[in-house]
Amino acid sequence: MAHYNFGIKWLKAFRESAEAVCKLYDDENFVFEDVMLDQHNINNKPDLHRLFAPYANKDPENGIGIHNFRIRSYIGNERVGLLRWEWSPEHAAVFLGLDVANKPFGTQGHTFHIYNEKGLIVRESSWWDASAVLRAVGPVSPTKSLTGTKPTTVKVSTGAPFTRAASGLEHAQRWAAALGGDTAALADLYADYFTLEWTKVDDHLDDTVTDRETLVERLGGIASGENGTYTFTPTAWFGGPGDSYGLIHWNVRIEGATTYRGLPTSGKTLETLGSTFHQFDSEGKIILESTYWEDNRVFEALGVPVIRPHYWDENFDPASLLPG
Repeated sequence: MAHYNFGIKWLKAFRESAEAVCKLYDDENFVFEDVMLDQHNINNKPDLHRLFAPYANKDPENGIGIHNFRIRSYIGNERVGLLRWEWSPEHAAVFLGLDVANKPFGTQGHTFHIYNEKGLIVRESSWWDASAVLRAVGPVSPTKSLTGTKPTTVKVSTGAPFTRAASGLEHAQRWAAALGGDTAALADLYADYFTLEWTKVDDHLDDTVTDRETLVERLGGIASGENGTYTFTPTAWFGGPGDSYGLIHWNVRIEGATTYRGLPTSGKTLETLGSTFHQFDSEGKIILESTYWEDNRVFEALGVPVIRPHYWDENFDPASLLPG
């Protein structure tokens, strides 16, 4: 099955029923995660069915919402790849524990899939931009910029010739080290023509990076230390054929920052995680990057009243989140 087609089938299934979605996963051997909602290592069909049930809701009056998904692109083959998608609900009363009634909102995300020989999902890792939701519905408005700074100084590249990493994990380690400490070295990892997106794309002019100057402007504040020290640690690499593309899971520790996405940190050291998808050219340089941060755990640490309900728990009642 062509997997752009599969992706459409996967998203359509959410409008049919939780059972229809679950049928697209291997019966005995799968792992699902949507870390933005604190869903980690879901590996059985009853739990999977319960966490998908709200997204297959058909009743516009119950406050759970009608959930609309659309694919932006698929990158991969019939066994492994990345779906980039967008989502917007209608008739929702509560999301993330927040009052969203009559407040139009939506976001974008990406999902990395690994399929078995039958075309069923055996590994799923889903991530999305939570900041975009809060900017639309409140009670705070996180900025797209993590640090709110532009680097006053940028290290000059050593001029050493680029060499392709021996493995996807080695590439992930190089990228993470450069992101946290050397923007010039980071820029060297990208091809002459590349596309980088780190947030929901509202306007390509502002949200899509396609040149090194803009890359340094948008991401240089992370390495500069002007608003905290960011230490990134890759934890996993899920690669496509020949590591021509793949997904990095990473952790980050933020020390000494006064703000995070414009929100005061009150001196707290912050820790979270994220995922970054890279596609490479024939020389091993990055031509596409899609990155999402797990912002919700930081928002919780900073006192923002977000709630990540455990839909998969057998005794959880989604109606308990609704007003009244």
